[in-house]
Amino acid sequence: MTVTPGILAGIAARPDRTGIFCDFDGCLSPIVPEPSAARPVRGAATILGRLAARYASVAIVSGRSVADLARRIRVPGVRLIGLHGMEELHGGVVTVVPEAETARDAVERAARELERSLRGVRGAMLERKGLALAVHFRRAPDPVEAERIAAPLVVEAAADAGLAVVPGRRILEVRPMEGGDKGNAVHRVIDERGLTAALVGGDDVGDLPAFAALDGLEAAVRVAVASAEAPAALTERADLIVGSPQEFVGLLRRLV
Repeated sequence: MTVTPGILAGIAARPDRTGIFCDFDGCLSPIVPEPSAARPVRGAATILGRLAARYASVAIVSGRSVADLARRIRVPGVRLIGLHGMEELHGGVVTVVPEAETARDAVERAARELERSLRGVRGAMLERKGLALAVHFRRAPDPVEAERIAAPLVVEAAADAGLAVVPGRRILEVRPMEGGDKGNAVHRVIDERGLTAALVGGDDVGDLPAFAALDGLEAAVRVAVASAEAPAALTERADLIVGSPQEFVGLLRRLV
């Protein structure tokens, strides 16, 4: 990782008006075959705590539910925003974006259909996340082939329920058309706290809206955690590129 001198200066200069946002999987934790086995890299929680004590807002914005996030990393002062912005943990209570709440029955219908249709796709795993679903392929003997077979089934089930399908790193996510967007979540925090500068870290397609949410700020740094699976659009949009969650946490350490 090579960081051009001064690229982080605008972020560190006004900590009282600056936000730090990042994904969990792929940014704070390596991508692993079994989602339940994901853990933050060494030192991540300590660095986030120090950042929260210094900056106006620090948030983890993830596709996981906030209940799931809280089991893996919970740091005083760090906001947990889950399901791509659809829910947030406030004082132990989960709040849900109203637009997403109305889709709960539709998500359940899609889940029942996928439980049936995916039985013949070897290695595909359906994860229920409350207001969203995820179909994982990383454990399949041939993840590419499993995703190829499953994709039309997932698209059909989502369309029948009026839901969106968002691809990711060996995953297809099914979620409501409204309310589930990391960009909206980042915008919400920026507006709430009156932020004028921010850093966003991401590793996948779902992080592109969060990158875009920084447009127009006085200072913005978009950090891509690169991998063989990362979309080209992510690295093209990034101001900085790092090679792993360990390097990303090392970058955050420079802001403490």
